[in-house]
Amino acid sequence: MVEKRLAKKYYIDVLDEIENQQFQLLQRKSKLLQNELTETNSQINTYEINSFDDSESHNRLKNNKKHNQNFLRFNFDTKIISLKHLMFFSSLIFFSMMIPFLIDNYFMTDDVLADSPMKTKFVIENLRGDTIDTVKSWRILDGDALNVNLINGDVLTSKQHNAVLKVINSTDSILLDDHIINRGPPGSESVYFLGWAGAMEEAAKTDTAYTVPTTFNIFQSVNGEGHIIINFSNLIDTDGFTGYTRSVIQDGEILKSYITIYDVDNLDASELATIVRHEFGHALGLGHSTDPEDLMAPTILTEFPYISECNVDAMRVLYNGHESGLAVCKK
Repeated sequence: MVEKRLAKKYYIDVLDEIENQQFQLLQRKSKLLQNELTETNSQINTYEINSFDDSESHNRLKNNKKHNQNFLRFNFDTKIISLKHLMFFSSLIFFSMMIPFLIDNYFMTDDVLADSPMKTKFVIENLRGDTIDTVKSWRILDGDALNVNLINGDVLTSKQHNAVLKVINSTDSILLDDHIINRGPPGSESVYFLGWAGAMEEAAKTDTAYTVPTTFNIFQSVNGEGHIIINFSNLIDTDGFTGYTRSVIQDGEILKSYITIYDVDNLDASELATIVRHEFGHALGLGHSTDPEDLMAPTILTEFPYISECNVDAMRVLYNGHESGLAVCKK
């Protein structure tokens, strides 16, 4: 984490240095344009004085009036162009001075995430409004478990492997102050689940039309059996996605879900946990959220990438038969 903070600080220092260089360059350009404008005005005044003081020049001015008018018009246009340049470069200077403000407000520092946000892709997403889309559900019998196959699990470190297991089977939860996550007044709290087993158990406390899956059997096999297949790859997706989920659906139910996690070798345990937690939500039936601070947002920016009460409510809506519908967050 210290290395990430140092890398972030180095990145900001580089931006500051670029900003200073741009500011100095624009200042020099502005001075040059001002000198050019002053020289142009001086030439215009000198031309007018010499023209009217010298009788021979006056006669030439009279005989070549059209040519001289064109010359003056050219110098006047040059003056206007110079003024436009000054206005343009003044705008650039103002923008360069605003760079630190933009960085502070739009570049989020996140100890959980890497320097660049993790993007995800879901083939049956359907975004509408500030909601979480529900897609299709599993149709299992009460007491049945979903089998989760970790393909290429051998490429994971022990920390990464344990992080994946916790994301799926943990029942732990934490309380977060709504105020620090911009969801409510100080003092109000919300529950966040660290694993999907705990979140689905909470959703199952409400009677639903279809059985909410709460038990997951995790194993490793190269044969591709299982309900949910998670493939861990060290390849980098050409479109820049960190995770990708594809669900096979027939007659309104999920038959199988395939999750691919890319560039695993460059993800630490917490980053891997975040992206698996997001993709597993897709595999269980959720689409993307339009709330940028929610775990199920297409680009994961939140500093708290855990399963929210809104995600749990969305599962209740989904498994109560409201598939391809919308779950509206209360906070």
